[in-house]
Amino acid sequence: MIREIADLRGILHNRKLSLDELRSLQDAKLRALIAHAWERVPYYQSLFRSAGLSPNDIRTIDELKRIPITAKEDINRAGLEDTIAKGISPAACHRIVTSGSTGTPLTVYLTPQDLRIRRLLEFRSLLSIGFRPSDRLSVLGPEPPHATRFHQRLGFYRSENISALLPIEEQIRRLNKMRPTVLWAYPTVLRALLHHTNSGIRNIINPRILITSAECIDDILKDRIRSIWNDIEMFDFYGTAEVGRIALECPAHQGLHVNADHIILELLEDYPRAESGKRGGVVVTVLNAFAMPFIRYRLGDISVWIDSHCSCGSSFPLIRPVQGREDEMIQLPSGKLLSPFGLLFILRRFHEIDQFRFIQKNPGQLEIQLAVREGLQQDFISRIKADCLHYLKEPIHLEIAIVPFIEVNGKFKTFTNLNNPAL
Repeated sequence: MIREIADLRGILHNRKLSLDELRSLQDAKLRALIAHAWERVPYYQSLFRSAGLSPNDIRTIDELKRIPITAKEDINRAGLEDTIAKGISPAACHRIVTSGSTGTPLTVYLTPQDLRIRRLLEFRSLLSIGFRPSDRLSVLGPEPPHATRFHQRLGFYRSENISALLPIEEQIRRLNKMRPTVLWAYPTVLRALLHHTNSGIRNIINPRILITSAECIDDILKDRIRSIWNDIEMFDFYGTAEVGRIALECPAHQGLHVNADHIILELLEDYPRAESGKRGGVVVTVLNAFAMPFIRYRLGDISVWIDSHCSCGSSFPLIRPVQGREDEMIQLPSGKLLSPFGLLFILRRFHEIDQFRFIQKNPGQLEIQLAVREGLQQDFISRIKADCLHYLKEPIHLEIAIVPFIEVNGKFKTFTNLNNPAL
């Protein structure tokens, strides 16, 4: 407990660092990480040697780009023996298995210290958006139940994880029992809940704060949320199972602050068939993971830097909310790739829609599944189809399928490419 309190004080203090102080902290942590990986992790020893590098060649963030990029497939191919640090027992580590929604699950190992820092960073994120000692937090997603901490037994910062794998009725029962003042939910899990309860959810819970993470939240869902809870404040958190909390929105709502004392984030403009130099593929180096280091690890997400400083005063840099994944692009018959987000802007005009999913069957065929409310206008489908075809601008067979419900099983992908899932 004493060590945890000391770590938390340091983590909270980091949010107050100046730009120069933050950069010095990053460089010092990076040097320690590189030395550790060189001495104790065979995968990185081999990677550094293949690039003609030694630890002394990487002293600052500016030199980090000399290290080759690592992907999830590289970690899986190398195997546990070469990617976990020598002297660390996997049995003594906390294990996290990624969702596998990209087709490649990965088991991540964290030492007790790694895990403590990760959890404290999550707590700092909650505090930064106004999480109060008297608040009740419900996390609606794939998380398993967690042990109740001492301070929670005393009634402070109470929280509960509610698995999205539970039946909707059980999720509702647990939410009704907890009555959260802060709700943290995957967007598609929340969409399924709203579809089931409609506006009656107001009689079950009335949170003042909503946090969404793990998936992109679209404007259709945002509008629906605001129509139910008029005064709710929404925050976007960005993180992954591999590396923890990457970035989060603050009360100024001017972008997502990168947790720069935990993550060095790069945006590379070489993701497949880039349409614009303004966006980049997310690559991260985790400064506080030593059991299984992640150095220049490609996540497959796409985002954009924000050059301005946030009015909240934090020196942590800003990015825009993640715009999707590198493999979530519509393939057209001509071979061109098109973002599905244009289709989202079309669907947002139709308030009858509760859930949706895009399924790319081949470059000439796209299906849009819609779960809708009652009382549709007769020309509902034809209007959606005409608007979507106008956006696609190429001859493509577009199917609009009205379904009673789109099942959510853990982490949900709004866009699925059956023709080439890996793209």
